[in-house]
Amino acid sequence: MAKNLFAAVLICAATLAAQDLKLIPLPQSVKTAAGQLMLRAPVRIGVASASEADRFAAQVLIEDLKQVAHLDATLANGGGKKFAIVIGKPGDRAIDAEIARLKLDTSTLGKSESYLLNVSDSGVLIAAQTDEGVFYGVQTLRQLVQPGIKGATIPYVTIADWPALRYRGISVDISRGPILNDDQILSMIRRLAAYKLNMLSFYMEHVFPYKASPMVASEGGEFPAELLRRFVDYAGKYHVEIVPQQQTFGHLHHMLKLERYADMAEVPHGHVLAAESPQAYEWIKNAVEELAGCTKSRFLHIGSDETNELGQGRSKDYAERVGVGQVYMDHMRKVDALLKPLNRTLMFWGDIALHHPDLVPTLPKDMVAMTWVYDPKENFDSYILPFKNAGLQFFVCPGVNNWNRIFPNLTNAIGNINNFVRDGKRYGALGMFNTEWADDGEALFNMTWYANVFSAAASWQSGTVDVEAFDRAFDWAFYRSTGGQFVKAIRDLDRIHGLLGSVGAGDGNDDLTWFDPFSRLGAGRVKKIAPVAAEIRKAAEDVYIQVTAQANHAVLNQDTLPLITFAAKRFDYVGMRVQFASEMAEAYRNKRPGAARERAVDLRDSINDLKVNYRKLWLAENRPYWIDNVLIKYENEALYWVRKAGLIGMAAEDLRTTKALPDPESIGLFLQQ
Repeated sequence: MAKNLFAAVLICAATLAAQDLKLIPLPQSVKTAAGQLMLRAPVRIGVASASEADRFAAQVLIEDLKQVAHLDATLANGGGKKFAIVIGKPGDRAIDAEIARLKLDTSTLGKSESYLLNVSDSGVLIAAQTDEGVFYGVQTLRQLVQPGIKGATIPYVTIADWPALRYRGISVDISRGPILNDDQILSMIRRLAAYKLNMLSFYMEHVFPYKASPMVASEGGEFPAELLRRFVDYAGKYHVEIVPQQQTFGHLHHMLKLERYADMAEVPHGHVLAAESPQAYEWIKNAVEELAGCTKSRFLHIGSDETNELGQGRSKDYAERVGVGQVYMDHMRKVDALLKPLNRTLMFWGDIALHHPDLVPTLPKDMVAMTWVYDPKENFDSYILPFKNAGLQFFVCPGVNNWNRIFPNLTNAIGNINNFVRDGKRYGALGMFNTEWADDGEALFNMTWYANVFSAAASWQSGTVDVEAFDRAFDWAFYRSTGGQFVKAIRDLDRIHGLLGSVGAGDGNDDLTWFDPFSRLGAGRVKKIAPVAAEIRKAAEDVYIQVTAQANHAVLNQDTLPLITFAAKRFDYVGMRVQFASEMAEAYRNKRPGAARERAVDLRDSINDLKVNYRKLWLAENRPYWIDNVLIKYENEALYWVRKAGLIGMAAEDLRTTKALPDPESIGLFLQQ
C-alpha cells in the first residue's frame, strides 16, 4: 500500500512538472531538477549516428533555434563534451557513454517511437532506437528552449517518452470545395509532425484525375498523381505517412451525375455505386490501383460511408431478398477480394456496418474499421465494441466540429476527441484519425489547429487530456507566446456557440450569415437570437481587438491568427444582423424608414468587408478553385441589403407623399411583433 502511494505521488509530481514546462503532447515520464542549461551562439549540435534522418531532425532544430531564439547553430558528426546537444542511437559509442555517465534508464526505448531526452549542466542528449524516436525527441526539445536576451535556456529535465497509439493522424476534406495549395500542404505536414502526428489522408471523391474516369475531376480542382507523390516524399522526411483515401461506394455523385457513368449508379445520377454493376467494380479496381501506385503506405482507405441510396434502385430486389445490410457486406467482401493483389490493408468508414451489428462479424478480418461519431459522449463503447468483438482492428475517428460553422465548436470537439480517443486506447485501437470536413464548401482549414493539436495530445498521452493544462500550454507550444492571450481568444469564440445554444438557436452555423431575417421563419429566428446578440457582439469584438493587438507576440504559426479575427468579425456580423433587423422592424413600425434604410446600408458595408477578408484568407491557404461558389453568397447577402435599402427608400417616398407606409410584407419585410 505504501509503495503504491509513493508511486502515485511520483506520477503526480511528474505530471505537474510536465504541465509547468508547457509541453504538447505531455511526455509519459518527466523528472525535473533545479537549474537550467544556458545556450549561446553558435550552438554546436552533434549527430552521433550516420543516419540521414537524424541529421534532418537536427536541421529542423537548427531552423527553430534561429527563428525562436535567434541563435545560430552548427551541425557535425560525433558526440561528447564539445557539443551542447548530442543526438543519436544506442549502440553508438558516444551515445552509450553518455547514457552510462548519466545513469539513464533505457528500458523504455524498446517501445515504438520512444526516446530519451536529458538536459543537464553538461548539455542535451537525445537518444532513441529509431529515426522516429530521434525526431520526436527533437520536437520536445524545441518546446523546452526558452529564448533570453543573450541566448536561450533549457530547464534541467529527464524525459522518457513514447506514444499511447501507434498511428495518430488527420483526414482533410479536399472534395467539398477548398483544396489547400501546395505551400499550405507542406506547412501542414510540418505542423502535424511538430506535435508527433504521423498520419495524413486527403479525403477524395472526384478530385483525382483517374484514367478510368475522365471528365470527373474539375479543371483547377484536380489532385494529380505527381502532386501526391511529391507530398508523400516530403511527408516521409517528417515521419508522416500519407494514406490514400478514395470513396468507392457512396459519395460519388460528381462522377455519377455524368451520363457516361450513369449505368454505374444505384439510382440515376445519384451518389452510390450500384452493387450489381460490373462496370462499377471495374472502375474501383482500375482507380484504386492507380491511386495506390502513388503512395508508400501499407493502408488504403476505401471510404464506403453514408450509402443511403443502397437498396432503392438497381439493388432493390436483391435488398428485399437478403436485406440492405447484406448487400453492403457482400460489396465490402467483393472489394476486399478485388483489391487483394495490391497487398494493402483496407480501411473503411464504420457507420453503415454499425447499422447492422449482427453482420459485422462477416466483414473480412484483414480490413480496418474507421469507426466515427462526432458528438461529445461520456462513453463510446457502442462505436468500438462491435468491431473489437468481431476481431477487427480499428481506429477511432473523432472530428474537429468545423463543418458548416463560422468557427469550430471546440466544446463539442474536445468532448468528442478526449473521450473517444480515451476509449479507443482502453480497447486497443490501432490508431486515431481526427477528421476535418468542408460540407458546405466554406471551411478554412487553418481554423482547426487547436482541435488538431488537441487530438495529437489525446493520441500520444495515456488516459485523457487535462483540458486546463492543455490550454495553459497551448500558446507556448503553438505560438511560442507566453501570454495566454491567443488560447483565451479561441475559447472566447467557442463560448459564442454556447450563447446561441442557450436560447435554442443551435450553434454558430454558417447559415446565420445567410438566412432571410424578414421571412416568417427568419423573423422568428431573429427573435430567438436577439436576447444574446449584444453579448455575442461584445465577445467577438473583444477577441478581434485582443488578437489584433497581440499578433506580433506570436513567433510561430502567426498566419493562423487572421483566421481567428475573421471568425470574430463574422460572429460580430451575426449579432449585428439580428440587432439591425430588429431595429429596422421597429423603425419601420414607427414610421422612421430613414433609420431602417441606414441599418440596411450598414449591413451591406459590413458583409462586403467580410467578403474582402474571406477572399484573402481563402487564397492564402487554398487554390482559387471553388471560391466563386462561396463568394456569391457574400455578394447575394450584399445585394439583399441593397434591395432592402432601395425598397425602404421608395417606401419613404410614399410616406412623404401619402402620409402612409406600404404594408411591410408588400416590400418583403415580415415584421415579428
